[in-house]
Amino acid sequence: MQAIHAVSAALFVFAVPAQSFVVVPNGYENLEGTSAARTPFGWSAGRVQYLVDGSQLCQSVALISNLRFRLDGGNFNVDAPTAKTFQCTIDAYEVPIGPAAMSATWTNNIGSAVATPVYNGPLQVPAALRQLPYPNPWVLDIALPQPLLYTRANGNLLLDITVTGGTGDNWPADGFFFHATEARGEVTKIHEDPACSSASGTLTIDVPQVAGNGVLGGSLQVTHNAVAAPGATLDFVLHVLSLENRQLGGLPLPVSLAALGAPTCLLNVDPQLGALVPTANGGQTWTLPSVPSAVGVALFTQAVAIDFANGGFVPSRVSYQVRVGDVVAPAGPAQMVHRSNYTGQSTGALSPTGFYGMVVGFTGTFQ
Repeated sequence: MQAIHAVSAALFVFAVPAQSFVVVPNGYENLEGTSAARTPFGWSAGRVQYLVDGSQLCQSVALISNLRFRLDGGNFNVDAPTAKTFQCTIDAYEVPIGPAAMSATWTNNIGSAVATPVYNGPLQVPAALRQLPYPNPWVLDIALPQPLLYTRANGNLLLDITVTGGTGDNWPADGFFFHATEARGEVTKIHEDPACSSASGTLTIDVPQVAGNGVLGGSLQVTHNAVAAPGATLDFVLHVLSLENRQLGGLPLPVSLAALGAPTCLLNVDPQLGALVPTANGGQTWTLPSVPSAVGVALFTQAVAIDFANGGFVPSRVSYQVRVGDVVAPAGPAQMVHRSNYTGQSTGALSPTGFYGMVVGFTGTFQ
């Protein structure tokens, strides 16, 4: 980092009221990410270069005191992530390249930038349990010994994180993936319970991740697959759409449906809008608004199959979150080059089709 303006920039940060917590990608403060990242905390050793577009953090300067991470929810089927201790180093750089220009070669991303060491020591990663509704709490909080001053005019923020000496492999961090070439909604599975069934049968739903699905002014397609139990007939499926997955009439979600005859199933969304369609239709298509302010709005969907003849029903095993996408493919808020079991290799892995990385919380002062 360039130190010549450090004092004046720091004074500016503290002189003006500012945010104290920023989540990258923006908008995911209370939303589950669209992917998961096992590197770096899910292995005994790993390295990531995490490049954040400066516009995600601040308009001019940021003074960062903590980096925070949370356990993935619905995208990675690993239970009971284990506690572990790493030796961890984190270096920060201000670099001219943006997320779309990252290379799989570590040194190419650093270029001639000068490292600012921000952490070097043991890192305790706690054991954790998934907690509905997602996202999970920010249980991994890395306090930097000295706050990191980031000046946006100097470039974008590159964090180079290396961990070694850990044990076990369970700890996928909440992550994101945004397709770089196709406009689509950002789809996240927020619940799946294969045990969910009733005397009427089973029901699954899906949100196809294809170009155009979930885009502003277009439509959101939700498909279903209902399997009736012997003697039952699942004639119709009630699809529900909602803006809420945390509360139902003041009560916290999810809500058990045991009292209604589905003891292994949960209601995960507030059913604010419903559409009853014949099961044979195979799904429901919702029309999305065309107003620009709808971009980034999170929608939540679940369904229930109904046996009218016998008075039975079965909720869907799966619930989804869909963040409405723009009509153009998104610019990357961040990008990550990563390597598990890092032992000094010169390159890591880089997504060829989109922007991928961890959902990261930055604590500090941002202007």
